[in-house]
This record gives sequence, C-alpha cells and structure tokens, in this order.
Amino acid sequence: MNWKKILALALFLGLLAAAITWIERREKARPTAEGTLLDIPTGSVEKIELRNGSGHFVFRRRDTMWYVEQPLAVKADKVALESILDNFCELKYDRLVAEDGRELNTFGLDKPGTELTLFVAGKPAATVLLGVRNELDDSSYARLASGSKVVSLAAYKRNDLEKDLFAFRDKRFFAIDTMAVTALDLRHGENRLALAKKDGRWFLEKPVYSLASAARVDEVLASASTLEALSFIPATGAPAQHGLDKPLLSAEFKAPGGSQRIVAAKSGEQAFARVEGAAEICGISPGFLDKFAGDATAWREKKVAPFYAYDVRELSLRREGLQFTVRKDAAGAWAFAGSQPGRQPAVEKIESLLTALAELEAVEFIDAPRPRPEAGTRIALKTEDQVEPGKRSEIVLEFGAGAEETVIVRNPALPYAFQVARGILDKFPAKIEDVTAETAATSAPGKR
Repeated sequence: MNWKKILALALFLGLLAAAITWIERREKARPTAEGTLLDIPTGSVEKIELRNGSGHFVFRRRDTMWYVEQPLAVKADKVALESILDNFCELKYDRLVAEDGRELNTFGLDKPGTELTLFVAGKPAATVLLGVRNELDDSSYARLASGSKVVSLAAYKRNDLEKDLFAFRDKRFFAIDTMAVTALDLRHGENRLALAKKDGRWFLEKPVYSLASAARVDEVLASASTLEALSFIPATGAPAQHGLDKPLLSAEFKAPGGSQRIVAAKSGEQAFARVEGAAEICGISPGFLDKFAGDATAWREKKVAPFYAYDVRELSLRREGLQFTVRKDAAGAWAFAGSQPGRQPAVEKIESLLTALAELEAVEFIDAPRPRPEAGTRIALKTEDQVEPGKRSEIVLEFGAGAEETVIVRNPALPYAFQVARGILDKFPAKIEDVTAETAATSAPGKR
C-alpha cells in the first residue's frame, strides 16, 4: 500500500478520535437538567427575612396582607413579596454546578451577599444563599444554608431580592373606600367646594347648590384611592420646606366610618402630599393636584338631565298643538299610545330625539331663574334602571322660547335652569308625521 495513503488514513483516524474525545468531554461537562432546590407551599410562609446590599429586612404576613417589620413598621408591597414567594418557595435551578459544595469562595458563597430565609410554622426555617453572578449568562450561584449543592439560578430570581426599602413598601399611602365616601370638602387655591352624595347621586352644596358631575367626582375618588408615593420623607420640620404649611390643596373625604384629610402642594416642579396624622411626607405626581382644580362651574353636571337613551321606556311630547306618547315594550319595540290609530312611530326618529336630549348640555346656568312665559315645549320621559329592573324614574324638561343663540330649559327636579344651544329646537317634531313611519296607508296619495 502506498505509504502516503497510509499516512493520510492514520491522520484522519487521529482527528476522528480527537473529535470523539472532545464531544464526550463536552457531554460530561454539559449542565444537568434543571432540578428543585426547595419546595414549600407559598401559603404556609408567615415570615420572610432578607439581607442584601441595601440592608436587613423582616416581613410578616397578617391574614392576606404583608407588612414590613424591619427596618420600619409599614405596609409592604404585596406584589413584591408574592413574587419572592413564587420564585423561591418552589426554587428551581438551571443546573447543578457542584455536588459537594467545596471551595465556596469560588462562587462567592463563603460570604454570600444575599440571604433569604423563609419561615413556616412548626418547621425549620429555610435559608437560600446567593453568591456572585456568572459573567457568561448573569445567572447566580446559590445553595441552601443547610445543604451542600451549589446550583445556578436564573438572573430574574435575584432581581426580586436586590431591592431597597422603598421598593418593598406599599406606595399607596392614602387608603379610602371610594364606595363608602359620602361627602367631600375641598379647597384648591381660592376655590372652596363642598359635595355630598344623596340617593346615589353627587350634589354640589357650596358655593352653589347643583347636581355635580358624577364623572368628575368618580375621577377624583379614583385618583385619591390609587395615589402612590414617588418618595417618602420624614415629616419632622419638613412641611414648610415642601410648601405644606400653605398647601395648594386640602381635601377631606368623609365616610360613615370616619374621615381622612390630605393636603398637597407644589415645590418647583415637584409635588408633595401628607395625610393628616401621618409621620411622613410623600412625593407625588403633580397631576394629582390638577384633578381638583376649577371653580364650582367645572364641578357642575352640565347635562340637563343625565340619562341614557336606551333606558327610556316612554316619551311624551307636547308643543304648539302637537301631543303624542310613545312606549317601548319588553321586546324593545316602540308604539304610539292613545290617539294615533293605525300609525307606527319612526323608530330612528324617536331614538334620534332621545339621543339629542341625553346629550343636551348647558351653555350657562341660571341659578336664580326669573319668572318666564309658560314652556313652549314639554317633554316627559320615563326610564328604567338597568341595575334594578322594574324601578322607574320620570324626567321632565320644559323648553322656553328660543333667543338668538340659546334657549332656556328647566328641569323641575332642580332649583335652577339651563341655557342650551338653540339648535335643540330644530330636532323637535312640528307635526305627528315627523315621527311617523312611512307605511302604505301614510304614503298613498291623499293620505296623511
């Protein structure tokens, strides 16, 4: 055999053997399949202790809520604590790094920078130690204080533990039950307002009596109940420094169970708030103060009669010799009531009129309406409550004669009148045919 061929074959076999050896070694070095280092029920943990670069923290569960006990007694951020439980009670690792746990200094576990201890009633506490990060994939070396295995944990698990006190605190510092609030007294700048809830509706009581904008009040209540701190500052000696000695906003939320008062101010581009009796001042979003801005007009309900067109079950109209009533049955079909034999209402015209009335808003309020001529148009609506089927309400609207641009409207349920755009008069029918559907009888020649 040619010696060159023999040499080439030997070289090939040598390379093949080297490749097989390298593959075998790589397979032996391949991380083991993920395993579980710790497995305890999340609901059984009643206390958590954490040491990290920011300090020493102790958290305790009371009923369904978590509280910080050290370094400060405050309510904890429930989401932050439950995230720790989700990731560490059933602690899965990506790979087993060392079985015997020797040379812990190699992994930073001789002096771990982070220690997490979970306490379960009637059982030994479980402590997880975290060492240095693996520079290749940012994972962390970890082990149990009571075990010898060194494992690798995904990077996101460590992120749950590397937080400071602010991150672990509940940022919602002004807890109110929006459904329980029945009155609101507030001052924003020069504007002073008093509002009260009666029979499920909000009314402005000072400086003028008026139906209040439910949307505006709901927005304020929602903003207050979800207000979060951007920072916490000890209150001692700080009020004047942050403008709270002369606050821009002072608001008291009243409920049967008690009242809560909050004051807020701006200092430069920042805003600060303090709850009455609290030991801290909170940095807040400046936009919170804007929710309370405006004089009484800004808080008044501008709709002449707040209702939804689809809730109306009966409409009666009387104007200049025209009078009719239409009713909607349980199936949603409209029909004339009384003296309109053989006629069918034009559904789209009836519903268009109802929509226009539901959207009718004041251009101006008349708080001491002077005597005026009898209403040229009177509309009465009967509505059904969607929440309480069978509960009916009546709304009456009286329209005076139109001026150049506006017309006066009175809702007898309110002690004031409205000026609205005159265009609403153009939407009213002038004769019965304006709200009658086209049929063979009405469209035939000579028929009306």
